[in-house]
Amino acid sequence: MSEAAIAFEEHAVRATLAYATDEGDKYYYEVAAPEATGRNIGSGTAKHEMAIFDAREWPERLTLDVHGFELMSGPLPSINFLDDACVKRLYYPAMEKLAKECTGAARIHIFDHTVRHGDPDVRREMRVKPPARGVHNDYTHWSARKRLRDLLPDEAEELLGRRFAIVQAWRAIGHRIESDPITIADARTVEESDFVPVPRTAPGRVGETWRALYNPEHRFFYYPYLSPDEAIFFKVYDSATDGRARYTLHTAFELPDAGPNAAPRHSVEMRLLAFY
Repeated sequence: MSEAAIAFEEHAVRATLAYATDEGDKYYYEVAAPEATGRNIGSGTAKHEMAIFDAREWPERLTLDVHGFELMSGPLPSINFLDDACVKRLYYPAMEKLAKECTGAARIHIFDHTVRHGDPDVRREMRVKPPARGVHNDYTHWSARKRLRDLLPDEAEELLGRRFAIVQAWRAIGHRIESDPITIADARTVEESDFVPVPRTAPGRVGETWRALYNPEHRFFYYPYLSPDEAIFFKVYDSATDGRARYTLHTAFELPDAGPNAAPRHSVEMRLLAFY
């Protein structure tokens, strides 16, 4: 562990994260229409207590290409995140501009978003998803390339011939995050040997994600009280093999010191292709 990590260890939040197991389980994730719920099949889970460091207090600047994630900020217009047409009309253009600034990409192609809520009653009413638990990365080498081909079939072969990345942008809706925040691992502490491939099926689509095996070297960060004017950009795939961050591990986690009046988490995550 680095000197910086040792110095900040005593101030880190300690939380239990859910990892995959290496006991021969076959993992499979099935998403039901309209993708409000899903089910894991054959998914053994091992829970481990991990230190989660305050990214706002970390002594070095945390960046997308070095650590795999980066905090950006900028106000948004008023957006109804339950209205897909409104989100695409107002949110997508605003995030495209911010994504170009963060990634340095010449072209951004935003392809979907997911709204989540921490209150089960609100989820049923809004028909949105819960916070995603379980340490994972959303794409594998195979599924990242397949996703590009599915989304941009006429351009795919040309685009696959140069560097591209899949990036997520995660933001609070309406109020700051007081419960179930997202934590993201420093990409430099993640090895491909930590990954377990998970086939993922949804109506009309077959994909693949990575769940993670426990590794005590994983170093997790979070941004306390993330506000609606802030967005965390993090990589879930980068085709570059020149030493920069290629993917991260991430999960929602339960804040051990969240008070009884902490607001349920309300968030939106957006997925985009970045072309260089």
